[in-house]
Amino acid sequence: MTVLLIDYIFLIRVLALYHQNKWIATCLRTLFGLDAAFGLSLLIYGNIYQEIVVGELAEGVTFCGVSRIFPKVSGAVSWAAPMVYAIILMTLALYKAAEHWRETAGFSQFTLVKVLIQDQAIYFIMAIFCSVMEIMENQLLITNPLLANLLSVLGSPSLLCVLGSHLLVHLKEAGERGANGGTSYRMKTMSNIEFS
Repeated sequence: MTVLLIDYIFLIRVLALYHQNKWIATCLRTLFGLDAAFGLSLLIYGNIYQEIVVGELAEGVTFCGVSRIFPKVSGAVSWAAPMVYAIILMTLALYKAAEHWRETAGFSQFTLVKVLIQDQAIYFIMAIFCSVMEIMENQLLITNPLLANLLSVLGSPSLLCVLGSHLLVHLKEAGERGANGGTSYRMKTMSNIEFS
């Protein structure tokens, strides 16, 4: 569920690129809600399916375990909705980046737009990487425990959470550097980036 926080950060960023367009905002927020509901329902179903039990080894020492193992296909399914949502956000961001590029002959004047697009691309690449590692770990029969653990760690959403913190700091630093010559610079055809 922590990936949802980063997806929401990107939702806000994409809406800023589109100047808080109400139609796009409604569509993206609806898709975000569906993504969150899908993830939550999969989590609840997984907990019910696995029949989580609590046992006691000795007095005051308890542990949790599962009675059944969740099917291996769950790894691929659990990453499906966030990846579709990430693809939609990335497509919208790239479209707006191409529009900025075409109108200004590059990003030299628009550091904030450059930061938004770079961060979005880095996150998207890392999300695909984590998805592939998680799917490989769940779908392949890996007999080497070291390799299985390595794939599990590389497919962990924790990497994306660390990257999420970087996204906020990177945008803040770009704003503090006076990117775009401050926030009063206006293009002829587009207004400033607007964060909600």
